Amino acid sequence: MTQEKSKGDIGEDFVNDLAFTSYLKYWCYPNPMDENGDKKEICDLLIIFKNYAIIISVKNYDNKGNYDRYKKRVIEKSTKQLYGAERKLFNSKSEVYIKHPNRPKEIFDPSKFDKVYRITVNVGEQFEYYDLGDKKENKGFINILNKNTFQTITQELDTISDLVEYLDEREKLLTQSAELKINCSEIDLLAVFLKNRRKFPDEYHSDKIQEKSFDLKGAWENYDKSKSVALKREEDKASYFIDHLVKTDVLKLPQGEVLAKELMTLGRTERRMISKSLFSLIGKYENTNIELARRYSVYNGIGFLLIYYSKEIDEKVVDWTIQQAMPIYCYKRDLQEKEIIVLAATDNLKQWKFGMFKQTGNKMTQQEIDFYDGLIEKFGWFKDMKMLVYEEKEYPDEK
Repeated sequence: MTQEKSKGDIGEDFVNDLAFTSYLKYWCYPNPMDENGDKKEICDLLIIFKNYAIIISVKNYDNKGNYDRYKKRVIEKSTKQLYGAERKLFNSKSEVYIKHPNRPKEIFDPSKFDKVYRITVNVGEQFEYYDLGDKKENKGFINILNKNTFQTITQELDTISDLVEYLDEREKLLTQSAELKINCSEIDLLAVFLKNRRKFPDEYHSDKIQEKSFDLKGAWENYDKSKSVALKREEDKASYFIDHLVKTDVLKLPQGEVLAKELMTLGRTERRMISKSLFSLIGKYENTNIELARRYSVYNGIGFLLIYYSKEIDEKVVDWTIQQAMPIYCYKRDLQEKEIIVLAATDNLKQWKFGMFKQTGNKMTQQEIDFYDGLIEKFGWFKDMKMLVYEEKEYPDEK
């Protein structure tokens, strides 16, 4: 019994350590318990981020060549635990409170989540081929991942949006009616997904084929060693500036977690584009006589207003400008983006200011319109707007 407990702890430690050293860190709840209820552990790891809930069960089982026993000890047991955890979180008659290691306990609100992902991770000895999923009627799909797959996925798809995008496509592939025979590792499938614009090829989903066999051995190795992927990873280095900013500045702000979640919703390529645009803006205007410069772009329906401000400007003026600029952009864009985020920096990115605006109604009042029109006229905003066309390929062309 002690040995089994030790193996279980090793498995959970692997997944928790990996999650806590990645982008998932701020949204991870290891071994969450019903804090105000029976104090029992709900699951091995819970990740909650905006409208996503990811429930993870960890097993550390060495199969010893007996796949039927593996299915019983790992898949069936883990599937039962995952459904039980979901039932506890989403169908409890009483409120469930959970606790993040760095925050006070909080209520788990089931109404906030549009999508639930269930994942089994076995970190023990691996089969070369194994069932990639499990499903009980009307209870939802279970993703089954081994140690190497989980590690590779969380490293390669290292944003929430990139991860759930893959989990969605993976579920579509594995729950179709045709029988699948996959003669490759899952990371080979991941390589196909990534190189096919983050979707599996249409022929993988064709209803005309009753049985599908995928022999993709070596696809991941070819992907991992390709020049275009090396260039992508080099270009992605700029994107981690957003991750760093969230960690060092944003999360420390009052209500900073709200802004952090919006920034962390961005995919890796989107973060790269915003970071490069910001670096370009600061580089263009720092050490000049220009006191204020702006750029505006839209990602996932959210407006991002990037601002350079001279260190010579009074900070109260900058703060006031940011507060007025956000609703003005919302107004001038005809409320196409009802949410606007400001990232403002001065010379050499030494000082930061942030802002976030949400338009609650479907239109602005006449009083608001008159006020913003007055400011536009007074300060000359939007008088000399220039459109910049900027293209960023996820996989840069090889030179």
